[in-house]
Amino acid sequence: MEIVIPYAPRALQARLHAEMQLKRWAVVVCHRRFGKTVWAISHILRDALMSSKPNPRYAMMAPTYRQAKSVSWDLLKQYAGSIPGARFNETELRCDLPNGARISLLDAENGQALRGLELHGVVMDEYANMPESVFPEVIRPALSNSKGLITRRAYLI
Repeated sequence: MEIVIPYAPRALQARLHAEMQLKRWAVVVCHRRFGKTVWAISHILRDALMSSKPNPRYAMMAPTYRQAKSVSWDLLKQYAGSIPGARFNETELRCDLPNGARISLLDAENGQALRGLELHGVVMDEYANMPESVFPEVIRPALSNSKGLITRRAYLI
């Protein structure tokens, strides 16, 4: 079944989608109003839908809970809302996809509380505003269970 989300990337966003297919870790630096968050949500949504792993877990992370909700939640609902069988948990800021994949919105305010997560992909939006310890101490270990495969990705925006 073909799934189409209501997103048409601009030329530079399309180029970024193509380039990120071969990257495990990437730092994405683009100008203001480039559409980085829109790009990131559509990219992680595509990764989640195309994953062949059982119940893969993805996250969109912002420096604060408020930012995660105000910047990303409506976009995630807009794009994933066109997918038959997608369900949203408003309390947990989570989207469950029909293939068993899950995309959660997380914040870095108490990054240590995220220890123990297993993630297949993460986008850390506004990474420069997050505590320095969050990626190396919490997120990277959450992505490191794939035995060296390039299937687990992190994008720091």
